Amino acid sequence: MEDRTTFLRCGAESYSVFVPAGVRFQCARLSPGRRTADPAAAVRAALDRPVGAPPIEQVVRPGQKVCIISDDNTRMTPVSLILKELLPRMEGAGVRREDIFIVMALGSHRYMTREEMISKLGQDIFDRYRVYNSEFENPDRLVQVGCSELGTPIRVFAPAMEADVRIGIGSVAPHGCMGWSGGAKILYPGITAADIVSQFHVMQGLREEILLGMVEAPTRLAVEKWTAQIGLHYIVNTVLDENMELYAVTAGHYIQAQRKAVSFAREIYGIALSRRPDVVLSSAYPIYMDFWQCGKAAYGPASVLPEGGELLLLAACSEGVGPHPKILDYMGMDQGQKELEMRVQAGQTGEDLLTMAVGVSMGRIARQCRMTLISDGMTPAQCARAGMGHYAQARLQQALEEALARRSDPFLLIISEGGEAVPILEPAVPPSNL
Repeated sequence: MEDRTTFLRCGAESYSVFVPAGVRFQCARLSPGRRTADPAAAVRAALDRPVGAPPIEQVVRPGQKVCIISDDNTRMTPVSLILKELLPRMEGAGVRREDIFIVMALGSHRYMTREEMISKLGQDIFDRYRVYNSEFENPDRLVQVGCSELGTPIRVFAPAMEADVRIGIGSVAPHGCMGWSGGAKILYPGITAADIVSQFHVMQGLREEILLGMVEAPTRLAVEKWTAQIGLHYIVNTVLDENMELYAVTAGHYIQAQRKAVSFAREIYGIALSRRPDVVLSSAYPIYMDFWQCGKAAYGPASVLPEGGELLLLAACSEGVGPHPKILDYMGMDQGQKELEMRVQAGQTGEDLLTMAVGVSMGRIARQCRMTLISDGMTPAQCARAGMGHYAQARLQQALEEALARRSDPFLLIISEGGEAVPILEPAVPPSNL
């Protein structure tokens, strides 16, 4: 008998949903893959056999200053595990401990607290090495290293540029702007100035197509070109499974190692669909902190939903809207795309343009389909500003049933890890000649 009950995670909570009898549906989960039995050994193997680069022991030399750029607490990369294998190799190659420091790549996210850094890096590493938040809004801590194709000065966190070697640590997962995360993104826009972060997202806001899952999205190629001006000498990229456990790890050149990681990531995050859904219930898990991040779970469904389809987004948003509250207003603008183009042509940069670019991109989704946010961290009034409906998390079942009732003979897609999943429509099977 077909099981019509599924469980969805939302922040620290878990909710059961029941698909009414007679409704056709598909429950899509990330592939469990082959969980790495010995994560430390997997990291060592990647460091032993880097892609497109020599071993790290040949990248660094005695007397050099080394900057390790790590993703922040919005990502689940096992940075501590990687550093425990990476740091001894560099020190064994003659790099002094006092010449190694770590920068948390914030993009435009809030600063990490001391406790969050310790959780991310481990107490021992935090105590033994200098650790910084990237100061994307502090002009005294930024240095210009070139200009973007739009003429905007590329300014990067100065301590990182003072280093002789820069090493990036992050994970590869679906990304609404870059197609896939990882690689050069840890540096650009990871540790760039706020105006460059905004320009990064503008590239997404100006494009109508969904970039999620595109291996060589135009935004990625542009970032990789600009990274060549800055210099990223080595990366370690992980791929995590549905339980945020290590699935694969690559090391080496910031382009070649990232592409290899993408090939592993597609095995985990790609979900095959037999047909186009009419209604999608997408849990933003494992992303939950705020709407700025949780909104990512809308891009995958939007790529497969027809015009006028139903999108239910389950997202805790425990920190509310997040660092860019005006995203809601920009989502609700009918002429947001046109206004964004005008601001870009006028040479505007900065945080507000970033917020507008993401808001315009999300607003297109909210107008393409009927979008409803199921969240205790956001209010009905906030959702109305953005052109979304709203239900409390306890009313998840009601939200689903009402969405199904608005469609005639609907096909339902439930995505358990919508914050990371890439829905892929399989080609239609040709009719048999028999």
